[in-house]
Amino acid sequence: MKIDQEKVYSKFRDIDESLERLRAFKEVPLDTFVSDQDGKDIASFRLIVATEAAIDLCLHISTRILRKVPEEYAACFRMLADAGLVDPRLASRLSNMARFRNLLVHRYWEIDYRKLYGIITGPELGDLEEFVASVVKLME
Repeated sequence: MKIDQEKVYSKFRDIDESLERLRAFKEVPLDTFVSDQDGKDIASFRLIVATEAAIDLCLHISTRILRKVPEEYAACFRMLADAGLVDPRLASRLSNMARFRNLLVHRYWEIDYRKLYGIITGPELGDLEEFVASVVKLME
């Protein structure tokens, strides 16, 4: 089966829109972020959306190209790396992001917002862009 380009581009848009919103937090000091419930809610939601879109892309590629379905979200990125479709280091970082997404969704009361701030102001958002670039290469 071929990759559904319309679906892929839709997920790209979700990632891009979320990254744009998340990058605005780079200008916010940590103490301000931690004390701003609305900001924490927006950042949490946007990180969930961006990560979920990356997971959806991963699942789409694994089912269409590899004809396999991973047992868990974090394993999907490793499957792509094992098949040589994405860099293994990137896959490892995205697997960690998928695990953090699970925390945001299923155990939100345990979130360390300082860690969330570190993710949205650190290099992790670039990992999502790197994954998008990897998917673009697969479509060529």
